[in-house]
Amino acid sequence: MRAALRQFFMRFFKIELSNEVREQRIDVLSQASLREEFAANVSHELKTPLTAISGYAELIESGFTKEEDTRRFAGEIRVNAERLLSLINDIIELSELDDGYSEIEMEQVNLYKKAADCVSMMKLQAEKQGVSVFLEGEADCMVLANQNLIEELLHNLCSNAIRYNEKGGKVTISTHYTEDKRVVLTVADTGIGIPQKYQQRVFERFYRVDPSRSKKSGGTGLGLAIVKHIVARHNARISLESEEGRGTTIRIVF
Repeated sequence: MRAALRQFFMRFFKIELSNEVREQRIDVLSQASLREEFAANVSHELKTPLTAISGYAELIESGFTKEEDTRRFAGEIRVNAERLLSLINDIIELSELDDGYSEIEMEQVNLYKKAADCVSMMKLQAEKQGVSVFLEGEADCMVLANQNLIEELLHNLCSNAIRYNEKGGKVTISTHYTEDKRVVLTVADTGIGIPQKYQQRVFERFYRVDPSRSKKSGGTGLGLAIVKHIVARHNARISLESEEGRGTTIRIVF
């Protein structure tokens, strides 16, 4: 009887161990595949502005360009250099957020005040695109969070809402408490919206619904991926509602 039980448990644990090893192997392969895909995307995204910078610099170096062309080429070099810096900063940010084991400093943060600071900071960008930004809600919405990451989250959401808007459009940031005392942050815009078939993919790295518009306006394709990671690090929930031509609303519940 004991021998039979021993054999049963040995077989049982062998199966369990085999399944665990198999799952770990699948997880490792999956992570490796994601890293490989990310590296390929990074290479592609960095290559575009670097190629432009090199090309314009070579034309200026040749000495055969007219003065007005030289100024225009210098402007293109500056624009592409800024895009390159934005990409590098976002890639570094994502890499740090990917390190789920690193501790982040948490403290009580007034979300309404952080949203007010964001509105003030984004005012110039909004005015350039003819977009109005408003702040609504309860002024005492406190969350246990990392200040720097909350600022990054607000900046990315507000920047996207302005970037993918239309002249005369508006962006509304609001904070409020739910009945069970959870804090909700909402960023709503009246912009171009996101077609239903793309809504599940907008939080993917480097995914752009409209690549030409995104690159023209300086988007890196990493903003919402960063937002998703920040939300996860705060054990919060994020949801998106959008209608093409009517605008987008992103809601985060802490």
